[in-house]
Amino acid sequence: MIFNRTKRAAITVELVEIVSGAEAL
Repeated sequence: MIFNRTKRAAITVELVEIVSGAEAL
């Protein structure tokens, strides 16, 4: 369960970075 939560958090961070990068463009 802990691993799943960590994996989900990592995916969320990646999505935020992608959105931020898109806004920067």
